[in-house]
Formats: sequence, structure tokens, C-alpha cells
Amino acid sequence: MAEQYKPTEHKNHREILNAIKKVDCLSDFFPKTGGLRDQMEYELDLEVIVYGRTYHHKPVGPYVQFLTYDPGETIVKQGDWADNYYYIIVEGYVDVEPPDLTGGAAQKFQLHKNDQFGARAMLAGDQYRVTVKSPADQCVDILKVHRPALRLLRKMPRFDEAFKKSYQRHGLEAAVHALMTKTGMDSTLHEELLGICSFKAFDKHHILFTEAANIESLFLILEGWVRRSQRTEGKEVRDFLGKGYCLGLENGMAKYVYTAAALGRLNVLEISLQPGLSEHLGAALLPALKQFAAPVMEAAVDGYKPPMREKILEAQESLIKTGLVDATNLLVMDMDLCVRCGNCSMACHKIHGRSRLMRRGVHLTRIEPAKVRSFQSLLAPSACMHCTDPECLTGCPTGAIHRFKGGQIDIDPGACIGCGDCATQCPYDAIFMINREEPPPPPPVTVMTRLWRNLAGLRDPEAPPVDPAKDTLAVKCNLCGDRKTLNPNEHEPEKHVYSCEENCPTGALARIKPDKDFWETARIKNLTMLDQKHAYGRNILKADPAKRWIHAGCTLVFIVVAAGAILLLRRYGYGGRFLGWANMRWSTGIVGLLGIAGAGAYGWRRTIYDRRRKPLRYWALIHYYLGVMACFIILLHGGTFNGGLLTKLLMASFDVVTITGLFGLACYQIIPRLLTRIEGVPLLLEDLKRRRDELRKELSEIIAKSPERVRPMLTRKVSRRCNSFKAMLHIVAQESLGQLLKSTSQQSKIAGEHMNDEERRSFNEAMQAAALIPRVSALIFLHRVLSIWIRPHMAAAYMMVPLMVVHILQVIYAAW
Repeated sequence: MAEQYKPTEHKNHREILNAIKKVDCLSDFFPKTGGLRDQMEYELDLEVIVYGRTYHHKPVGPYVQFLTYDPGETIVKQGDWADNYYYIIVEGYVDVEPPDLTGGAAQKFQLHKNDQFGARAMLAGDQYRVTVKSPADQCVDILKVHRPALRLLRKMPRFDEAFKKSYQRHGLEAAVHALMTKTGMDSTLHEELLGICSFKAFDKHHILFTEAANIESLFLILEGWVRRSQRTEGKEVRDFLGKGYCLGLENGMAKYVYTAAALGRLNVLEISLQPGLSEHLGAALLPALKQFAAPVMEAAVDGYKPPMREKILEAQESLIKTGLVDATNLLVMDMDLCVRCGNCSMACHKIHGRSRLMRRGVHLTRIEPAKVRSFQSLLAPSACMHCTDPECLTGCPTGAIHRFKGGQIDIDPGACIGCGDCATQCPYDAIFMINREEPPPPPPVTVMTRLWRNLAGLRDPEAPPVDPAKDTLAVKCNLCGDRKTLNPNEHEPEKHVYSCEENCPTGALARIKPDKDFWETARIKNLTMLDQKHAYGRNILKADPAKRWIHAGCTLVFIVVAAGAILLLRRYGYGGRFLGWANMRWSTGIVGLLGIAGAGAYGWRRTIYDRRRKPLRYWALIHYYLGVMACFIILLHGGTFNGGLLTKLLMASFDVVTITGLFGLACYQIIPRLLTRIEGVPLLLEDLKRRRDELRKELSEIIAKSPERVRPMLTRKVSRRCNSFKAMLHIVAQESLGQLLKSTSQQSKIAGEHMNDEERRSFNEAMQAAALIPRVSALIFLHRVLSIWIRPHMAAAYMMVPLMVVHILQVIYAAW
């Protein structure tokens, strides 16, 4: 939120109406000619903007403020995050101080009566690029217009035209200013350069120019992405370009050598190469453009062999078309590390009362350079990405959604009227509607109830369903910004943590900045060029030095403890004393007990979601190492002595804990990678079960409707394909979905040579469904194996604890 200044506000409605009358672009509110119908056309909109209304028993509006700024007072400040307002000058003028990107003195300019400013930053929820102040010698009157008013104001032709012209003019001046300051062009060329340039915004799929057309203009990409394509030997060659690239500048030719089309909303600076260019401007312009666009004039796929190039292009296209690259804070899950435990969603549920993270979303496959067969499977779950150009923010009728300090987008519950527009407009299903009245707190959970729930594998009950008849409220991921126990100091964004990421036991979850962390698109955007080894790690995008230190430290401790125990046993045996009092039976018992207690601390940490207790993945690592160390030391402690019945039960429970834990660790290392290679798009276990039921129903319907002649053959072929052995083959073969369907079609074609068209179609459909059923069954099996060890592991651990207490009491009693 921008810094707050204290201008004088005129709250009298008559004064506000008089101020609106003075603004030319708002004159459609008060038509001077026409009948009563013309005068009433925008009266209701004017009432909402000036007086406000009540909607669902909640105040909506007013949407305009009339302010007077004293001489020299700051209206907006460069670098502040824009609020939900923009400004129209009623009387006087303002001084605009643009940034000088070269470090020198900025060249100021003025805006006068009827001029508008702040619209670009308001619409995008971005930072202000300039500082605007009232003049040093006089006051200035300003209309401060709230963002929701735009939907009403842009219905008026004069305002809409003035708004577009203002937006384009300010965009043009900002782009020309950046070009001149970054390249050091002579300031005397400023006006002439403005005369040949224009700021343009295009929608998705707009074609800027086609291959072989005469080059009449250059296009400097300011925001957005462009698809560049060229026909070569009957084939289409394509790549993608981003911010900073200058289209048409590549070879100095007279014709475009490719076709350029917008991949989404695109802002460009169009530079006309008209014959009337002055010699001075013509000589300075092209070198300046080449200098400005130099970092991105080589596409990110140049220099790679065709198979690698194609896979990189697929990743780029997926990132751009899905909009993931335009997120400012993106949550991603590395599916090679994700063990499908759901702890991230549970952490969000515990923090907010209802999870704002759904483990369904956009799937992305990224290639690792120099390894054509090595890829990274990522899932961007349905959690807010805090988009660069958020549709929810621009569509909110009350301005309840806005970008806060630091760049995160959040919802003001006091201004939200529960209309649900934001939830329907979000393309990523990241906004949820809840009932404003909180449900009564659940009854306290006893120790025995908690124990039973853990052993039974039951999760905490989900939040009650939303009743649309009641008062609702929109909620979304707010980056845990309101959780002071997690983020006590908002002035330290580099130390900000997120509960979902902190509570992932394998480090599969991470919050990232796509324009920097996805090298595929960072290299085609005007950023610092990345080296060839940037961010190819399996932990998505981040180095994790703490993890390496834990591995090294725990390995060293294990070696020292194990070697020391073996040496001391060889020298003193179990009964021999050393250090004056200790013997190895007691020493190994105490060390083993400490190892078990340390490993058990992981269970305590796993239940803490709203406090900083170091990331769960570090606790999991230490849990593994301490468990292995405790296993080794306890085996030394027991030796060949079996003991009584309770001691035997204790050792048996300890063995079960150890074996199931090692089995689970192996599963966590192997099965997620198997799933990644055969599942295609990641699905939850309940989705897989539902899909298998759908396929079985679809298959039975196909067989029932198939011609009588092929039905016996279909039944025989289908039964062979749907057996459990086929499911195991899917795990071993790790065949991709495309390869599976292709091979199935080829087999169906061979088998159906003597069938007519209808019989062949039924046969092919049945074979396709029959091929998919064992594949889904294989995925279900792998999901179950991932969690099958947890219940015996926990049951044995709960059994081991009381037995260990009894054993310790027995030993102390015997020694006493």
C-alpha cells in the first residue's frame, strides 16, 4: 500500500459535483442538449460514484474523492505500490519527476487540468514509476477515482476515449524515456522520437506482421510475449520472445523474415521507419535500439540440438500460455520429490481454518539442458500466484482486492460483499468463497482420540460446506502475511516463510519468482543473461545448503558414534567400566534412547503449523539419520541377550519400527519418480479411483453397444488387457501415455483388418479404454504403497514407548 499523505478532502457532495462538472471527460454526466432520457442515462452511475449505495446490506461506494494538495505536497511516490485509485486534475497542474535510469538528474515535466495519471499502476497493481507532486507555488485540486468506478465511467464515450488516450500517452512517454536514458540518446531528439513512436496494446493472437511483408515499423516489446514463426523447407520453425526484444531489427533487411503474433496481452512501442526521418535521428536510433535490446536478441533455444530445442520450446510455450510465467509469487511442486502426503494442504487448513491450496492445478514438464531424457515434472497447484496483471483485481466491483506492500494481492474482508465475481474470474481456481460467520470450535481432542486417529490414518475433519444463502466472503492465499507467529517482522521480506512450504517433509514445495527462476523464459526477457548451469537442481529452483550441511553433519556423527561404540565394546565388553563409572550396556542404552527420542521429535514437529520451528524437511532428514543410528546402537545394546517376554516384545516393536521406516524411506525415494514417469498429469488418489470407475463403466457400455460379431473377441481381448499383470507391466515399462495410446491404436488396426467401419470403431474405443484401466490401477497401487507402511510404523512406535518405559524401570530397579 502506498505511503499515506494528508491532503484536504472536500466531503460536501455539492463541491464534489461541481468538481466533476469542471472535468471535460466527465461531461457526459451533465448533457447540455437532449431530452430527459439523455439526462437520465448516467444518473444512476453518478449517484453510485458520488453518494454510494447499499448492496446486500453492505455499503458500496462512493467511488470518488475531491482533494486539495498544498504546494510541494507529494501525490504519488515512485516505488510505492499503487492503491485502488487513479487521479484526474480539476484545477492547477502537477510536476512529474520520472526516474533517470543513468543516475543523473531526471527531466521533469508537467500535467495540467483534465490530465489523468496513475491508471497503469492502478490497473496492474504495480509500483508507481514516477513521483508526482503539486507545484511549489500553488495548490492543486484533484479527483481521486477508485478503481471500481472505471466500470461505470468507461460506459461514457468521452471518458473512455480520454482514458485510452491518457493511458497510451503515458505509456509512450515512459517507453521513450526508458529508451533514451538507457542508451544515452541526445535529449534534443526527444520530441522527434515521440513523433515517430506510438504505444500500442494488442490482445491474444493478434498478428503484428507476416513473413515477407515490407518492414515499415520496428516493434519493441514492453510487456507480454510474442510467438515468432518462419516457414523453412515446408516446415514451421518457431520460438518465443519477451520483454526487451526489438522485432524487425535482426538483419537489417527490407522485409520481415518471420511472422510475429501476440501470445497474450501485449504492449509494444511501435517505431515508424518513415522516409522523413532526420539524418541525426536515423543515425542515432538504430544503434540505440540495438544497445537497448542486446541482452535478448539471441533466443534461448539457439545453439541447442533439435530434440533439446523442441523440448525447451514446449516448456516455454506451456509457461507462457498457462500464464505461470506472469506470476509474481508462484507455488510449485516437484513431483519427483512429492510423496503425496497432503501435509502442505493440511498446514494451510490449520493456519486458515480452510485450506486455500488445492493439490490440483497446472502441470508443466521442464527439460534439463544437456539431458534430453531427464525432465522435471512440476505441478502449480490451485493457490494464488499474485499475477502481474490479475483479472480478479480488475474485476472486483468494490475494490476489496488490491496489491499490498511487497506485491502480494489480498482481499479486504471489510470491503468484500461476497458477490463471487473474483472467484469466477480467476482462471486458476485460486479464490474460494466461505461463510463469513465462523463455525463453532470443535470439541477438544483427547490423547486417546488422537492416538486412534493416527493409527487409523484419519485426517482432521474438513471445514463445513459453504451455504450460499448465508453471508459469504472471498478468501485466497495471502502468503501467510497475517500470521504474526510465522512472520513477525513484515519489514524483512527476505525472511518471509510460508506454512505450506515449511511443512513439506521432502522439500518438494517452493514459492518462486518465475521470471527469474525459470531459465527458459528468463533468457528471452530483458533480464540479466543466465549462465548455462543456473537452477537445474532437482529441488526446483533453489540451492539448499542447510540440507547438505545436515547430511554431512549427521553422517559424521553416525560414523563417530558407531565407530566409538564398536571400539569400546571390543576393549571393555558389556560389563567393563570406563571413565570410572560407565559400562557399555548402560552407555549404548542411553545413546540409543537419546537417538529414539530425537527421532520421535519429528512427530511433534509435524503437528506444528503456525510457528517457526525450522522447515519440516530438515527435521525429516534428522529423523532418518537418528533412526538409523538408534537402530545400530540398540542392536549393539541387546547383543545376543534375549531377555524376558517384555524385553522381547520391546525388541520386536523396535524391529518393526526400523523395518517399516526403512521401507518408507525407500518408497519416498523411488515411488514418486515412478509416478512421474507413468502418470502424465499428476492426479490425486481419489481422482484416480473416480477415473477407473468411469473407464470401467465406459468399457461395459462400449461392449454392450458393439456389434454382435465382434463382442466375443472384444470380451476376450479386454479381459487380457485388464488383468493385474498388465498393471505391473505399466510400472516396469514406464511407457508414456502417448506411446501407450499409439501402440494400442496400431494393435487395434491390425486386429480389425477384417471388420467394417462400425466394428473397427467400437473395437478401437474398447481397446483404448481397456489399455487405460491397468495404467490407472498401477498408479493407484503406487499411491497406496506410498502410505501403506505408515500405520504399522506408528502402531509399533506407540507400542514401543510404554514397553521402553517399563524396561527402563526394570533396569533401574534391578540396579538399585
